[in-house]
Amino acid sequence: MKVLMLRHNFHQLVLDHADEVYAVLDPSPGCRALPPATLARFAGVYWISSYDSLEELSAVAADLVTRGVEIDRVVSFPEFTQYAAGYLAHLLGLGHFTSSVALATRDKRVTKFRAAQAGVATARWYSIPDLATADPAAIGKAVGFPLVLKPAGGWGTVSTVKVDGPAELAEALRTIAEDLPSPLSAQFVAEEFIAGEEFHVDAVWRDGRPWTFHVSRYFSPRLQAWSGRTAHGSVLLRESEFPDLYAQLLKISTQLNAAVGVERGPTHLEVFREHGTGRLLVSEIASRVGGANVSDVVKALDGVHGGVVALHELFDGDRADLPFTPGPYPVVGGLCLVPERSGVIVSMPDRSELLAHPNVLDAVSYHRVGDHVDAAHPSDWCTLLVIGAETESDLERTALDLSEVFEIRTAPAGDLEPAGRPA
Repeated sequence: MKVLMLRHNFHQLVLDHADEVYAVLDPSPGCRALPPATLARFAGVYWISSYDSLEELSAVAADLVTRGVEIDRVVSFPEFTQYAAGYLAHLLGLGHFTSSVALATRDKRVTKFRAAQAGVATARWYSIPDLATADPAAIGKAVGFPLVLKPAGGWGTVSTVKVDGPAELAEALRTIAEDLPSPLSAQFVAEEFIAGEEFHVDAVWRDGRPWTFHVSRYFSPRLQAWSGRTAHGSVLLRESEFPDLYAQLLKISTQLNAAVGVERGPTHLEVFREHGTGRLLVSEIASRVGGANVSDVVKALDGVHGGVVALHELFDGDRADLPFTPGPYPVVGGLCLVPERSGVIVSMPDRSELLAHPNVLDAVSYHRVGDHVDAAHPSDWCTLLVIGAETESDLERTALDLSEVFEIRTAPAGDLEPAGRPA
């Protein structure tokens, strides 16, 4: 199996499971940090300035085609390589991923449009093709208040805000437009704010049927967890305890997959359950594995990493060959330790300290003391934990305790003493 891999996410898994891997890498810190020994394992490495550059992506395809390298699969786990994956798959004559699937699962407006066509419920929404010319009155009339502003092609609640009234909406449109991070465009969506529980559904599919299907509930909805400084993370719900919820979400997922064109591979679906009505409303779907440490949480439950399941399916493997086994705890979840404010990290727990806790199954830090972290959104991952417990309530209490005991402390850069000077 010859594979073209975009970016570095799960690169070790790809190298271990494919016969020949060609990498398309950009200047992001993760790609630049790949050691020479790892780069040497690739059959070829293409460095490009951006995954949004059609010229550079086309050049990659041209080189492979003219050298006679017949790529069998394109692997794209990150959010911001989905369009590139669809484009490259098209140029290389592959049918397992398409640009139309990328559009329907990357742009929240298309997702909601396709969902409505399939009879899947979503919150009220309104397309904002340009923040600079958006009409607050029209948005408020179409969606109502409170509402949520989010990038049409965003991820991880970046540049996502809750707005409670007309004046606040006008101000949010102006300030977001002035401080929009790359690579987000100025095309946004306004969405009805749903008060209730938030779930993420992580699955791998073959021929429209699930190989694996996991439903997790966030400890608090992501925007609420961020603004309220509660535990960031989720608990993986067991189907045996929530059979009706699983059945409903499986039906919704199957309908939505058909609507957006997903027949196989991984999906990560976000759904709200509204307080009072109990309605399940689709927020968005991604044609990739879940972010953060979702795949590690899946492994803690049933013994196989979510990325391994996705790759095994992509490489035409048989589900029966995967060694699913129960983990050490009946209930597992993921927890992200985050600082209270942006700044330079001055102290944080080390991995050995975290793993000494009996309920911590795994711990990975993406930052270290001295790094600057941005607390403007909850997806600048600092330390990710996989945790386990005997019951759901025990796990939620453990998550809160861990968040309070293991702090990541920051200070404004200007408050730190220059190197070499005594404090």
